[in-house]
Amino acid sequence: MLIDFYHLKKAKVGYTIHGIRVIKIAFRLIFLGLAGIIHALLPFIFLETVSTGVKKINQEISQF
Repeated sequence: MLIDFYHLKKAKVGYTIHGIRVIKIAFRLIFLGLAGIIHALLPFIFLETVSTGVKKINQEISQF
């Protein structure tokens, strides 16, 4: 569902904690996106940064 007004209640988390958690993940994803672009242009830099970072984020999100 695109809009779920009961998301925070279902996740059993408050607005502030949820917001901080999501903002942290968003900034990590932005960094990983930039690292991916750099790796695409210079393949000898950030060899495993993106794949390792995405796996870590996926593991963290699955525990929410």
